[in-house]
Amino acid sequence: MLLSTARTAEGLTQAAAAHRAGTSQPTLSAYERGTKAPTLPVLERILHALGYELDLTPRVTFHAHPIGDHGRTFHVPNRLWRLSATDCFVPLTVRTNPGRKAFDLSNRADRTAAYIWLLERGSPEQILGHLDGALLVDGWPDMEQNLNPEIRHKWTPVIDSTIDAWLVAQLRNQEDRPLQKPVSRHARQRAIRRLAEHGLEADEIRAALRRSGKM
Repeated sequence: MLLSTARTAEGLTQAAAAHRAGTSQPTLSAYERGTKAPTLPVLERILHALGYELDLTPRVTFHAHPIGDHGRTFHVPNRLWRLSATDCFVPLTVRTNPGRKAFDLSNRADRTAAYIWLLERGSPEQILGHLDGALLVDGWPDMEQNLNPEIRHKWTPVIDSTIDAWLVAQLRNQEDRPLQKPVSRHARQRAIRRLAEHGLEADEIRAALRRSGKM
């Protein structure tokens, strides 16, 4: 399925893709049908020839929570994720009663309103496609007071765990951090207090961040 998806996305026939990857059409066909399994190096080589990389992507799962007495649900993920710089600001258009409403996600106020709509009413597909983890964390202080309290309660642990992971990565000077900036000062200070509750001194955390130039 992976090879077939990459090949068709490039508009290649099996013969053309096999020639580009240095293998035979029958072999590639067997890989795509699952009757023969390529080794990991072979899979990487074929994907690379097609213009793709074999990569690890964190698996995001959603849990549906009922709200109100009308059978409505909202969805909360197990973790946050990053979108590409382009996808972060793709306009979001939603159905309202009546008509439709469009949000300009490149505008902070519009993005805040759109994220509130996504958290309260969005499907998992809409949330995954339009919500960026770093921008959500950055805008969370502006959103909290306007969110339904029950929804805020369910999303807060996801936000807090993301901030905690980001801070721990900063302290350990890791290159591949779960989130890059922007993270608001309010969110960072709250995370510092949370880490202090686990035995780390807040002053030590702040000092370490200052030395690394991250605060």
